[in-house]
Amino acid sequence: MKRKPLGRVSIDPARTNIFIDSCAFDPKYSPEDKASQKIFGIYESGKILLTISHSTLKELQHPNVPNEVKREAQSKIYTINVQLVQEELQLKEKILDVLAGNGKRENMTQDADHIFEAQKYGKFFVTTDKGILKKKVELNQLCGVIVILPSEILSLIESYAQPNNQPDW
Repeated sequence: MKRKPLGRVSIDPARTNIFIDSCAFDPKYSPEDKASQKIFGIYESGKILLTISHSTLKELQHPNVPNEVKREAQSKIYTINVQLVQEELQLKEKILDVLAGNGKRENMTQDADHIFEAQKYGKFFVTTDKGILKKKVELNQLCGVIVILPSEILSLIESYAQPNNQPDW
């Protein structure tokens, strides 16, 4: 295994839920499009767990989402909407604060829901949303979630695949 710099901890993505944003199902540019396809293939082989939050499922019902993306999403594990305790509500508000910045909070509510679910039930949130990616350091510091591109999570998955760093898929 590759040596990690001191002070940097890496998490094996096969040992946690990987949450995926709706835009990461069907990215429109390279290399993210190919990485997403490969990630779904690895998921189908049972080597990783892709998870969708209930808030992302709502987004996928939009009429402009391609039918193949909707079908793919239906086969994934997803969370359900549950009542939150006060501490969770406060954290969700802080996540919304980070994402919205000086912008309109109502435009970031669903993204805050996605990030909250990812930190609650997993560790990774895979997205191609530039607005979320710009805030990934702040979000990690706030709640421990790792916001990551499809190509980045694919590299991480592959680095853990085998001791000699040769993936078996």
